[in-house]
Amino acid sequence: MLKKGLTGSGRAEKLRVLLSLFALAVLLTALGCFARPAVRLERIGSSVVVHVDTLGEYPTTVRHIRLWEASSGKVLFELLAKGGTPQIYFIRLSAGENSTQVADPEHGSYRVVEPGGRNSFSLQQGVQYRLTIWGSGLLPSESDIRF
Repeated sequence: MLKKGLTGSGRAEKLRVLLSLFALAVLLTALGCFARPAVRLERIGSSVVVHVDTLGEYPTTVRHIRLWEASSGKVLFELLAKGGTPQIYFIRLSAGENSTQVADPEHGSYRVVEPGGRNSFSLQQGVQYRLTIWGSGLLPSESDIRF
């Protein structure tokens, strides 16, 4: 009787294919971990709308938002994911007073870190600000904003 099975080279080929598929899976997972949220800024009058939606219509997971003054490094506004997986479409920032509730998540919730104990923060005309947004990956997106 002939025994059916793979020859030495057939086993090597099968192992090579399996290792290639495994390497591809690891690569795709790693790329997802390092993906930055897509950020698009839109000026509307004295406001800047920070779009983070996916394909222009789906909310994006945003787990951390920080707005700071570029020259001093002072953090003016910071949100952290509190519960669930918060997904948002955009936030609107304006010169003058801004509510700390600028992000209205579809799912989950946020905790206001900065400004501690206050419901608003102020942005000034002519000042350079830096906005950092972390999504579900490890790397953040950064944008410069000036009113």
